[in-house]
Amino acid sequence: MPGHTTGKVVCSCCQKLVTSRTEYNHRKRKLLNTDSLAGDEQEDLRVPTNGQRVKVPWRLPELRVVPTNHNIPGSRPPSHRTASDSCNPERDLQEGSAIDVDHMDVDAPGVEVPGAAHTEPTYIPVRYHATVEDEEEEEEEGEDDEDVGVEDAEAAASVWEELAESLIRETQLSKDDLSEEDKAYLRVFALRVNNHMSGNLFGQLPFVFPEAALASWKTIVYDCCINSCCCYVGPHVEAQQCLYCKEPRYNTSGQPRQRFVYIPIIPRLQAFFSNQRMSQTMQYRATEHVHDPDKVQDVFDSEVYRSLLGKKVTINGKTLSHSFFNDKRDVALGLSTDGFAPFRRRKKTTWPLILFNYNLPPDIRFHIQHILSLGIIPGPKKPVDFDSFLWPAVQELLRLERGVHTYDRCSDEFWMLRAYLILVFGDIPAVSLMMRMKGHNGLCPCRTCNILGVRVPNSRKTTHYVPLSRDQLPRPPDGTNPTYDPSDLPIRTQAELLAQAREVEDAPSAAAAERLAKAYGVKGVPLLSVLSSLNFPYSFPYDFMHLLWENVVKNLMLFWTGDYKKLDEGSEEYEIDSKVWEAIGKASEAAGSTIPYAFTSARPPNVATDKTSWTADSRSFWALYMEPVLLQGRFKRPKYYHHFIKLVKLLNLCLQFEITKAEVEEIRVGFIEWVKEYERFYYQDDPQRLSACPLTIHALLHVADSIVKAGPVWASWARRFPYASMNRYILNHARLQQVKLMYDMQQILSLKAPPRSSVGTNVPGYTTLALLPPHRESIPFDSIDKGTFDKIVGTLCTRFESSPAHVKVVLNSATFQEWSKVQILGGGDLIRTAAVDRRSEDSREASFVRYELLIDRNARFPNRPVILQKETFFGHLQKIYHLTLPKEPLGRVRRPSAQLPPPSVPTPITVLLAVIRAYPTTERHSTLDIHYHTSSGNLDVIDMTTLGCLVARFRVAENSTKWAVIDRSGSLARALYVEPDAAPGEIAEEED
Repeated sequence: MPGHTTGKVVCSCCQKLVTSRTEYNHRKRKLLNTDSLAGDEQEDLRVPTNGQRVKVPWRLPELRVVPTNHNIPGSRPPSHRTASDSCNPERDLQEGSAIDVDHMDVDAPGVEVPGAAHTEPTYIPVRYHATVEDEEEEEEEGEDDEDVGVEDAEAAASVWEELAESLIRETQLSKDDLSEEDKAYLRVFALRVNNHMSGNLFGQLPFVFPEAALASWKTIVYDCCINSCCCYVGPHVEAQQCLYCKEPRYNTSGQPRQRFVYIPIIPRLQAFFSNQRMSQTMQYRATEHVHDPDKVQDVFDSEVYRSLLGKKVTINGKTLSHSFFNDKRDVALGLSTDGFAPFRRRKKTTWPLILFNYNLPPDIRFHIQHILSLGIIPGPKKPVDFDSFLWPAVQELLRLERGVHTYDRCSDEFWMLRAYLILVFGDIPAVSLMMRMKGHNGLCPCRTCNILGVRVPNSRKTTHYVPLSRDQLPRPPDGTNPTYDPSDLPIRTQAELLAQAREVEDAPSAAAAERLAKAYGVKGVPLLSVLSSLNFPYSFPYDFMHLLWENVVKNLMLFWTGDYKKLDEGSEEYEIDSKVWEAIGKASEAAGSTIPYAFTSARPPNVATDKTSWTADSRSFWALYMEPVLLQGRFKRPKYYHHFIKLVKLLNLCLQFEITKAEVEEIRVGFIEWVKEYERFYYQDDPQRLSACPLTIHALLHVADSIVKAGPVWASWARRFPYASMNRYILNHARLQQVKLMYDMQQILSLKAPPRSSVGTNVPGYTTLALLPPHRESIPFDSIDKGTFDKIVGTLCTRFESSPAHVKVVLNSATFQEWSKVQILGGGDLIRTAAVDRRSEDSREASFVRYELLIDRNARFPNRPVILQKETFFGHLQKIYHLTLPKEPLGRVRRPSAQLPPPSVPTPITVLLAVIRAYPTTERHSTLDIHYHTSSGNLDVIDMTTLGCLVARFRVAENSTKWAVIDRSGSLARALYVEPDAAPGEIAEEED
């Protein structure tokens, strides 16, 4: 924040003599006024078209004389109006003289879109007319501040808007309205985006393919500091140099030295509702999600969301007429950011800004095509004024709180589109910037509670640590040494936090402001506080990915290898011998071949030697599934292992797709006990070991409350950022997704063949799976080895209660086909047979499976009745057989499983059988649902309906004969998301 000078200036807001720093705060606070933020900016929506140039402002002007509904200027039947003339304001004005054109900005900046190659860019009529009725701007001083219903759709729609609505309805286009030239251009543009094609290469395509329709897109930019200190908007809009680093805004040629690309929110939200299928999908919040007060299943079960229901929207102290989420189409949003280094040297950082659309179902919510990228703060340094980069987004979010006039394709009606930001998350430094918190440099470093931090005695470091135990710490100057009950921490409130922020900003001097900021941990009023949908601090949960995988788990590994901040073991013995750690690393690296891609996209790295390949995804898999196996028996004293297993159990609870209130309490108590034990082992009440108590350990005490307040951790977990490496890619990707939605061209512009489920073989009676090639047809049954054939006969005898002799006779006339792959539909696994798995030495095993059999509990007692009991087995899938049996009946059908076809089997009979080499489990983990096997067992032939899912396995040590089996479908199941290429009902892509 500026204010490095000691002189005073006359404030342009209060006309008083104040410091330059105070004048800046006053000016910024004035600009935070809603009328300034949510002005009448113009729509900037670019869509390919063959239409003519049309320029449409955000808001149409008022009418001087209101015509009757029967005499709307320019109205005529839809069949007589074309897309090119339906949005021609000049023609419409000529047809009816009742409109005053003095205030109609027909020359306002338009919406530029690509046309044919080497031609002038064309413009398209904006079919989602974004209108915000803001009559408060016209109120005279002294009028009642209560909103009079302007936000209501009926009150907001003037006759002129009715005309606009009719035009929008008439010009609604689909892929059938696009020419082949348009589609050809869009396919080439999709090729560029999907393959990260460089601009130079893309520019050469017209010369390689001269017949193709190619064009370029203009970007939407704001000037920003060369060091990314600030964006030149709001209070910085007139600045000629950065107020923080003093670098000039422009170069010697008068051009901005760096720019920030921003992609508007409103047009893309409107595009969701212009697509009939997506408009229906967007109603998940209101029509599909069912709130259970005893469970937390989604953000819509959180206290943050539920506290908004029925509450009036307030903007700038004015209460509006509508309530939060009173329309089933109202949209809930989450904002996330994370500073990352796009290059290997990791010296330069960039900060992507993305929005999550919570109205979409959880299984597709985090797919890249549904994430709204707002842009990237370019770097190379951390922003100083993060609010300035959020300024354009907050402008739109305020307009969305009021309402934007929008057409809903699904209901064929206009309504006021409203969207509310309810969650903000990211790593701790990123959220500290958005909340304007001091973070670990403040005396109160936690954004959730007022716990006081302490420094390492006699150290120059400014970092504050937050241990619970403080008995051995030096007494502060006031002689008090507060103690904290982890079950009753001093939680911050919104009123307190914002009052402290205002006190900091109103401090008489920069030095006084810095003292207050350090004491409170708050640097000023955050821009996001103007959004009444946000709750400080509960709308800002700790991001589970960064908190656990990038901090807690990573730091534990550093403790065990003796690499944590130059601390020795102290009075404990938690370090693992270097040779043992090397052996763990080799076993971890070797496990990659037998862990399917579906479990983790990257192969587990060698933990002893590889320090750069780790991602949050790979570290989470390693911690939850591999570490409990590979660390067992490796510590000198088992208490450290048991302490870690307690953490894994808590993490598994947190990662459940739904969490009961009883489990939330278990998480609360569990983390309190775990943190206390952690301090005994690693902090040891030693003031010189305070660095073992960073904010990330303390934050675990807030996880349970965060689940209750903000929803399950997976809902605010930025697990995978969407290719956030280049401004150009983010911008082009957003444009491409908007075109896909508006013209319903998701499949055409995917540049892929139709989903492979359409070419897979679906077998009658087996609706949950599809068979995939390669396969062999008409296999002679006598070509099957005798052992397998006898197992097939036995399986059919059991299923149809027939004799072996009868079954063999029928099989003489049966048709055998052999398949190599099976896809479990509905987002399930792609499973291969062992023969396919062995074709490539570097492939990853995807043939070890879980399956179920009904076992006769009285099999050893021939005279007792049959009592079938379901049991789970693991094994290696060897063969998949598709049998077509002749019309001759085999006998009465037995139903060994509720999943098998019903007794009324059609003729000819179709049966799918899986041949599996069983691997009996010999033991299981004492605490977790992890099983072990040592050797193979018998051959089982099962009906394919009893095939469960893929499982992973790996050796517990290099060259060991003992294998650990990881079954994600058991109690270790966690919230996972189907990748876009493996959406429900489609065939998953294979990865090696």
